[in-house]
Amino acid sequence: VVMLRHSPPIEALDLGKLPLLGIPDAAFIGCGDRPGLTVEREVRVLVLAQLALQPEQVVWDVGAGNGSVSIEIARLFPQSEVYAIEQTVSGTSAIELNCRRFELQNVFSIHGTAPEILHRLRPPHRIFIGGSGGGLTKILGVCALRLLAGGSIVLALDVFEDIATVLSWIGDRVRREPHWSYRIVQVQLSRSVSGGSLTRFDALNPISIVTIDRHLN
Repeated sequence: VVMLRHSPPIEALDLGKLPLLGIPDAAFIGCGDRPGLTVEREVRVLVLAQLALQPEQVVWDVGAGNGSVSIEIARLFPQSEVYAIEQTVSGTSAIELNCRRFELQNVFSIHGTAPEILHRLRPPHRIFIGGSGGGLTKILGVCALRLLAGGSIVLALDVFEDIATVLSWIGDRVRREPHWSYRIVQVQLSRSVSGGSLTRFDALNPISIVTIDRHLN
């Protein structure tokens, strides 16, 4: 059985009307076989704040989904190099489509599985981990090895098991290398939606944003 579905053409963006920070979710092309992989606008802005970005940095976006975080960073810092690492073909395609859609030249779409693919990239100043595919401990180990001194790793986690994994990893790391530290911000957000003549709140999934800093000394 073959099913053909006609998709309407994607409307072009008026880049001049987009906000400098906090691009609307609807502006991004998604992943066809994995809906909902755009990091929500409100969470995305908080992630960017925790990354504490500076111009002319190398940034890794691990488990980039459709590249929404990478796109935001690349627009804010056109002189930075942003590596969007995604293991699915649909995600990689969405990242490349979004880069063309936003007319960006400083996002590099990397199709591969972390942590293996990370050894081939330039050492980063900042790392965002939005997805791990179940290999979070190994990914953190490689990221810590490659992260430049003074850099930060930011993770957006939505399950208790991943939070426990990160806390166990950082606890072990601090015991051996005391120049590491961390902090956690838990985000519980709701958006207003209309229901007939009334308005209610629709909750987003709670997210824990973990920031791991590698200090200079």
